[in-house]
Amino acid sequence: SSYFQSALAPEQCRKEVGAIIKGKILVGHALQNDLQVLFLQHPKEDIRDTAKYRPFQRLAGSKWRPRKLRDLVKQHLRREIQKSGEVHDSIEDAAAAMELFKQVRETWEKDLRENQRKLKRKG
Repeated sequence: SSYFQSALAPEQCRKEVGAIIKGKILVGHALQNDLQVLFLQHPKEDIRDTAKYRPFQRLAGSKWRPRKLRDLVKQHLRREIQKSGEVHDSIEDAAAAMELFKQVRETWEKDLRENQRKLKRKG
């Protein structure tokens, strides 16, 4: 129970996390879930979500769907995370999402810049 005694109050946690991520690029997998739990918002242009990155998604019928982080890591990083029967390790997940991002960063950022230019031309 000493773990919970030293835990931050939810409002303090929200404040601190909000301050840490403000003005930064946020990298992760299915980040909307984490942001919703913390009642935080982050500018869409500053989010790099491996669950929403099209080349990491799968086509199901006519819709693009996110793939599990575990499957992306196995395919692209050639290792296993989230092994069944083991405790879920959020630090390992975060590090894996960052590694996936770094692997495709140049292409991802280039695509984002091109999409921004297209939107400006349309506007």
